[in-house]
Amino acid sequence: MWKICKKEWQQFFASLTGYLVLSVFLGVTGLLFFVFPDTSLLNFGYASLAPFFQLMPWLLLFLIPAITMRSISEEMRTGTFEILQTLPLSIRQIIAGKYFGTLLIIAVALFPTVIYAVSMQTLSITGGIDIGATIGSYISLFLLAAVYAAIGIYASSVTTNTIAAFGLGAIIGFALFAGFGSVAQLPMFSGGIDYYIELLGIQMHAANISRGVMALSDILYFIGLIVFFLYLTQIQLKQKGNSKKQIGIALMAMIAISFAGSRLTQRLDLTEDKRFTLSPSTIRMLEKIDSTVKVEVFLTGELPADYKKLSLAAADILESFNSYANNNIKVEFIDPVEGLADDTAKAMRYDSLQKMGIVFEQVNNQWVLPSALVYYRKNQAPIPVDLRSSRKFYKQFNVIAEEPQEDVEATRNAAEALLENKFATAIDKITRQDVPTIAYVVGNGQPTDITVNDLGESLRNEYRLGIFNLKQGYPDASIIKTLLIVKPKEIFTDEDLLKLDQYVMNGGNIIWFIDKLHAELDSLKRTEGQYTAFDRGLGIDELLFKYGVRINGDLVQDLNCSKIPLVVGRNPDGSIRMQRMPWPYYPLLTSRTPNPISDNLDRVLPIFPSSIDTVMARGIQKTILLSTDSSSRILPSPALVSLNSVQSEEDLYSFNKSYIPVAVLLEGKFNSLFSNRLPKSVMDSVKQFTGKPFLAKASKAGKQIVVADGDMVTNEVSQTTGPLPMGMIQMENYRFANKAFFLNSVDYLSSDNSLFESRNKTVVLRLLNKQKLQEQKTIWQGINVLLPVIVILLTGFIFQWWRKKRYSL
Repeated sequence: MWKICKKEWQQFFASLTGYLVLSVFLGVTGLLFFVFPDTSLLNFGYASLAPFFQLMPWLLLFLIPAITMRSISEEMRTGTFEILQTLPLSIRQIIAGKYFGTLLIIAVALFPTVIYAVSMQTLSITGGIDIGATIGSYISLFLLAAVYAAIGIYASSVTTNTIAAFGLGAIIGFALFAGFGSVAQLPMFSGGIDYYIELLGIQMHAANISRGVMALSDILYFIGLIVFFLYLTQIQLKQKGNSKKQIGIALMAMIAISFAGSRLTQRLDLTEDKRFTLSPSTIRMLEKIDSTVKVEVFLTGELPADYKKLSLAAADILESFNSYANNNIKVEFIDPVEGLADDTAKAMRYDSLQKMGIVFEQVNNQWVLPSALVYYRKNQAPIPVDLRSSRKFYKQFNVIAEEPQEDVEATRNAAEALLENKFATAIDKITRQDVPTIAYVVGNGQPTDITVNDLGESLRNEYRLGIFNLKQGYPDASIIKTLLIVKPKEIFTDEDLLKLDQYVMNGGNIIWFIDKLHAELDSLKRTEGQYTAFDRGLGIDELLFKYGVRINGDLVQDLNCSKIPLVVGRNPDGSIRMQRMPWPYYPLLTSRTPNPISDNLDRVLPIFPSSIDTVMARGIQKTILLSTDSSSRILPSPALVSLNSVQSEEDLYSFNKSYIPVAVLLEGKFNSLFSNRLPKSVMDSVKQFTGKPFLAKASKAGKQIVVADGDMVTNEVSQTTGPLPMGMIQMENYRFANKAFFLNSVDYLSSDNSLFESRNKTVVLRLLNKQKLQEQKTIWQGINVLLPVIVILLTGFIFQWWRKKRYSL
């Protein structure tokens, strides 16, 4: 067998044709991936070979049939195959020898492309290439080439015409690679059978491994397909009378291997940041799906490089989902206005999508829709998924003198890290059987007007939302999963506190958005530029202290803050001149400690927040969710609110504190504030009203979130446009992450699926050095186009010199 293998090797490289074929292949590949602008890796902007591995299967469809077309057909045409049969070798050994000889030639053809990976590594400025993913992609490419080689060997055994063998090999390879996937897209096969049709084709399995994920099912498929075509070659050469029966048996075995292998879930994620390793909670959720979930992704078409990368990542993560969801995840990338020539029809389509929650961005005069819709059942409204990260990254800037500039690549990379959580959360919400009940507490001056419009609309579509009047009864933790207490203005009586306390003791969760001091911008406008913020006297301090936190009677400022419009003078025509000025009372909050709620969130905007201290509470775990930046200060009570709170350089020096907490998560078994403090008559009344005995200690672990700002989840109201979205202020053309923080908080307290653990995933940002690339682009183009060809020619020269030297002796 090895003599046949050696013969194939020497025969291919003994003539100029072999070197010409490989040189043309590598030359075309180099031009495609380093010169032609539409497919250039240098224009992709990332240290990744993903576009290379996406296009290479199509190039191999032509290269490998060109290598294999003479393998057996030439032997049959010249009559040398009969000579081979006289050797002490079986037909199987002859086929194996020719096949492994072809694989060695393919390995030689692919080896110089490693230069591309080295180039990407050298040009990278952050992260470098993902070596694990690259190795996985090369394994996938070689397995695919091995299948093409087996197909080519079979095609060469069918005819003595080498051109016909080339054409037959390319056609069979194309049909197996793309044909099954195309057939599966036909409407008649929708509803589940499309997956099994696609399972028979190469493309699905090749795409899985090319991501850097080695799945046992995919490897078995490739091995089975290789054996199948080599077996067909053996049948063809033996030309037995019962060949049809043998082919039928082999075909059934191949189909059985494909279907049986799809049940295997063993897989190895080779990527360095384990981007395709789903969290255990996500896997548990996916395994429970019992019917089809359809995902429409609108991020497709001609996209900027950063969005193209995000689109590829979305396709990859959904493919990973499908492998655990019993093949019930059906994904479609669509252009929502494709086929609509009328601008009016397009506008109507965009309007309908916007009403469904789809987001739009205009990039370089082009509309981009970084969104998806998740469907489950016909009568159920789809859930929109915003594929963007709510967190935006900024380049370093002076918070006093400079405007922040977004780091687009880092922002988009953060979005990629959140894809698992976003899709998993959407799928869980649309497929769950039990929808948690959320109650908005009233009775203590909480707002019920349009200033909480966005809050209600945000929750209404995902939860059972109700209003609970604390003055009229005890909240039932077995019915109400989470209570929302938003900006109360009136004192909580002891009875109110007892009701909340016993709700917590029975396992209920509370989110507190509290304004400790009365500090409002409207009050400032009604005064002469300053006033003193006073304590509202809500009467909840002792209760919160018992649970583990203290909201201080102060105001927090930070130089990294939002801006408000202020009158700074008059124009020459006498009109008022306004300017947006930094407003330290609106500090921008971020997460400084790892946590599942505010990780990977953009900045959150509070309005006149106070500081929070954590205090001793046995058995309670405390996590700081939001804090200020590194240029902060605290205005102690009585806190002065003034338009000119920063008047001098000395005032700037007073911003010397860092990371002042404003929001805290409490978790554990809480102790009652009223333990050993109530007479028996009151405890009996608790049992009478609730049907449950008074508890001095929580019966099970609960969660609370305390935020020292009530306006964080309210919305401003414009006189012209009405309620603004949560996290936006007038004349500040930016939406902060208040809504994302709020929904994450509610979800964390109300869901039992632990999907939030996937929010901690990080994806390394692997960027090319743009400056180096700009200066040396031509050099790197020349290296990657010419060097692989030179390697092949040099190999040929050495081989010919060695061969000539050996046979001249």
